[in-house]
Amino acid sequence: MELGIIVERLQNKLVLNDQKLEDIDCKRKELTKSSQEVQEKISALCGEVQARVGAAGEALKGKTVVEFTKLEKELSSTREEVRSDSLVLCSELEKITESVGRGDEEKFDLDECWGRVKEIISRCQLDESTRKMPSFYHSKTLAKVKTSDLGYLSVAEFLPDQFQLVLTSPVSSLMVASDMNKVICSVTTSQQFTEMIQANIKFSIKNKACKETVPYCKEECKLSEDKKSFQICFLVHQPGVYMLTVLLYDQHVNDSPLVLRVASKDEMVKEEENTTPEDQEQSTSLSVNPGVARQQEPEQDCLVLVSPTITKTTTTSPTTQSMSSQPPPSAVPLRRPVPLTRAVSSPSKPPPTNPISIPPPATLLPPGPLNLSHLSPGGKLSGLRMLSIEEGTKPDSLHKPIGMCLLQNGNIVVASTFEDKVKMFSPTGKFLTLVSSSESRFMRPSDMVTLQSGQFVVRDNNRVQVFSHTGTYLRTLWQDNGHDKCYGLAQDKEGRLVTIMDTRRQKKTDLLFFDLDTGKLARKIEMDDIITDKSRSKCRFLTYELGKLYITDLGLDCVYVLDPTTISVKVFGSTGSGPGQVSDPAGLVVDTVGNIIVADSRNHRLCLFSMEGKFVCNLSLSPEARRPSGVVLDKENRELYVLTLQGRAAMTKYKLK
Repeated sequence: MELGIIVERLQNKLVLNDQKLEDIDCKRKELTKSSQEVQEKISALCGEVQARVGAAGEALKGKTVVEFTKLEKELSSTREEVRSDSLVLCSELEKITESVGRGDEEKFDLDECWGRVKEIISRCQLDESTRKMPSFYHSKTLAKVKTSDLGYLSVAEFLPDQFQLVLTSPVSSLMVASDMNKVICSVTTSQQFTEMIQANIKFSIKNKACKETVPYCKEECKLSEDKKSFQICFLVHQPGVYMLTVLLYDQHVNDSPLVLRVASKDEMVKEEENTTPEDQEQSTSLSVNPGVARQQEPEQDCLVLVSPTITKTTTTSPTTQSMSSQPPPSAVPLRRPVPLTRAVSSPSKPPPTNPISIPPPATLLPPGPLNLSHLSPGGKLSGLRMLSIEEGTKPDSLHKPIGMCLLQNGNIVVASTFEDKVKMFSPTGKFLTLVSSSESRFMRPSDMVTLQSGQFVVRDNNRVQVFSHTGTYLRTLWQDNGHDKCYGLAQDKEGRLVTIMDTRRQKKTDLLFFDLDTGKLARKIEMDDIITDKSRSKCRFLTYELGKLYITDLGLDCVYVLDPTTISVKVFGSTGSGPGQVSDPAGLVVDTVGNIIVADSRNHRLCLFSMEGKFVCNLSLSPEARRPSGVVLDKENRELYVLTLQGRAAMTKYKLK
C-alpha cells in the first residue's frame, strides 16, 4: 500500500471522527435537556399529588367541623331542654315549700302539681357521657408511597402492558407436588424481546408456605427464535401456594402475578374422598389466579432475562394494575380465580403458617339471559376479563370515564369524562370515531342511554343531547339555565326519557319524564318524601328495568327502588365497607328478574343484591375494579361492562360466570 493512500485514509477517518464528536456533543445537550424535562414532569406530578392530598385533607377537616358542630348543637339543645325543665321543677318546689311553711299543705293541689311535672320527671334523658365522639383513623393507602406508585421510567422500546404472562403447562399436571413436577409459563408479546427489554424484565418465584428457594430449570428458561415469547420453567417439589411475578421497569406485566396452589399427595387423597364428581369438574377450571391484589412486598430475589444467560439481581415488587393483551392460541390466559388463595403476606409480618383457605365451589350460571336468583347469600359470582380499554388521552383510550351505553349494532359509546370527549368503539374495542355536537364541545359528559329507536342520549354539565346510532348530532332536549342540574338517564316502557333534576336554589330533587318527540316535560315525581336528609343527598345514577326506577344516592350511601305507577319505594344500603354496606355507590344494573349489581365506588368493588334488596355477595372480578363508576349489563350475553376512575384499564368487559 502506498504512503499517499494511507495518509488519505487517516485524514478521512479523522474527518468522520470529528463529525461523530459533534454528533455526540449534540446528543449530550439533548440528554441534558430531556433529563430536565423528565424531572420537571415528575416534579409537576408530585406537586399535583400534594395538591390533591392537601385538598383531601381540607375536605376531611371540613367534614370534621360539620360532625363536631352537629354534636355541639345537639348538646346545646339538650342543655337548654334540661335547663327549662329545671326551671319548672324549681318553681313547683318553691310552691310546695311555701305551702308547707304556711301550714297549708292539705290545701295544696297535688294532682295539678303532678300534672305539670309528670312529663318532665318521666322523661328519659340521654346519658351524654356514653355518646361516641368522632375519631380520625388514617388510611393505609398513603402509609408507604413507593417510586412505582408515581410511575416508571421506560428505558427500552416497549411497555409493560404489551407483555402478558400465560400458563402453558396442563392444569391437571400441577395439582400435586413432586420432585419431577414442572410448571411452564411464558411471557408473550406481539412486539419483541429486544436486548434492552431482556435487560429490564425480571421474574421471581416464591412458595408462600415455606422460605426455601424455588428451583428453576435454567436450561428450559429460554427465548423463542422469533423473540416473541420467553419460557419460564420451575419445579414444584413442595406443596404450597406458588407466586410467579414478572416485572418490566419494576411494573407488573399483564396477568402478573400468577398464583397457583399445589397440594401434597395426602391432601389430594383427602380432597378426593370428600369431593363429588361435580366438584371435580369445577376444580379443573379453577386452578390459577392472575393479578391478585398486589400488596407491597419486601425485597426479593428476581431473575433478569438476558438471553442466552440468566443473571440474578434484587428488586422490590410494585403495586400496579395491568391491561389485557391477546395470548397466543396455544397458551392458557391467566384469568381464572384460584379456589383457595387470596391473601398476600404483609412485609412487616412473617408469612402465615397456613395461608391457604378454601371458599365454596363456584356456582354455574343457568343458561339463557342473565338470572342471578339461584345465588344464595354467601354465594359466588365471578367475572373474567374479555376486553379492556386503557386509561389515557390517546384517541383509542379513555380518561376517567363515568358513562357509557351499548348500541343495538354492538358498538360501544363511552364518555371520556375528564377529557371532555365522547368516543365510539367497535364491539372488539377498536376506536371508531369521536361523537361531537354541532353546537359546542362537551363539558364533562357522563350519563348515557340507548333508546328503543337505536339512537342514544348523552348528558354533560350543560345539556342533554340526542345522537343517531352513527354518532351524528340530532337535537338538544334540555339545556342548563343556571339553576338546575340533571343526572342519570333512562327510558321507561312508555318511551319517555327519565332524568334526575337537582335544583340548586332550594335543595330539591325530582324525577322528570320528557316526551322524546316534542321535548316537553310529560311528568314529574318529587322525591321530598323519599329522601331523608336533603342536605347530604346526591342522587347521581339511574336505570329503568321491569317497570321500576333504580337510583343510587352517593351522598346517603343507599339505593332507591321506585315504582313510578304507585310511587311506592324500597330503600336499601348503609354507609360502610362491610357486607351489604356501600360507600359512594355509583352505577347499577338489573338482571332479568330484578337482582341488582351496584358499583361500590370507594370500596373498589361491585355488590350483588337480591330483588328484595338483601345483600348476596361481592363480585369476584379478574382483574379487580378500582373506583368503579358507570356499569352496563348485556343480559343476553351475560357480559358486564365496568368503567373505572383508577388503574390502567378505564373500561373492562367481564364475562360473568
